[in-house]
Amino acid sequence: MDIDLVISEYDDFVARREYAEGGEFLKLAAEAARLEGDISSELAISNELIGHCRKNDDREGCFEAIDRTIELIALTDTGNEPSAGTAYINIGTGYTRFGEPKLALTYFKKAEKIYRETLGARDARWGALYNNTATALQDAGEYGEAEKQYLKAAKLMNALDKSDDEAVTYVNMAHLAEVSGGSGERISEYLDRAYYLLGTVREKGAYHAFVCSKCAPSFKHFGDERRAEELNERAEMIYDAIGGK
Repeated sequence: MDIDLVISEYDDFVARREYAEGGEFLKLAAEAARLEGDISSELAISNELIGHCRKNDDREGCFEAIDRTIELIALTDTGNEPSAGTAYINIGTGYTRFGEPKLALTYFKKAEKIYRETLGARDARWGALYNNTATALQDAGEYGEAEKQYLKAAKLMNALDKSDDEAVTYVNMAHLAEVSGGSGERISEYLDRAYYLLGTVREKGAYHAFVCSKCAPSFKHFGDERRAEELNERAEMIYDAIGGK
């Protein structure tokens, strides 16, 4: 199976905001890979399904995909490769999303061990680990450790010129400051930084639209209706342009 083509077609569904159709497409592709005995392709698709179900509030589907992904990692003998680390991050993020941050942290530790043995310090994949570990720590009430992880993520994303991802980190830090008793001034500083970074993005495609729409509710939550509306409008313009192609 051409897994790159499968993921590309799924991304097209997401770009058109056809989320339910995209999920069904992934499930059919996973079943086809299973019937063909193509374990490596099924693993990649199952991993993608974790993220899809997480983003679309499908707890049952997410946990099913997690269980299958764990089985497939064992079957493919890839447990010490970077791809397994990425899968463990997806697994942990799924557990965090549905209220299991301590369980999530066990998988982030697995990912960290693999990454330390296989990746350089400036690899972008570390950013996902730092950010998602921070979110789990925050949900577990370990605010100081969460802040350390967010700061590592922001530093790395800045070095790699990944403004979208750095912006998301600062939005996350604003929420951390809120729950940990930080000042309103600090929250405003984080949001200002995030908004500035979103304005520096060079490639304003589907991912940028997704990030803008993801960040907008946080600006609204903190009382900045103007910038929330602007980010939503920016996302809509990008999606409309994609849909019109």
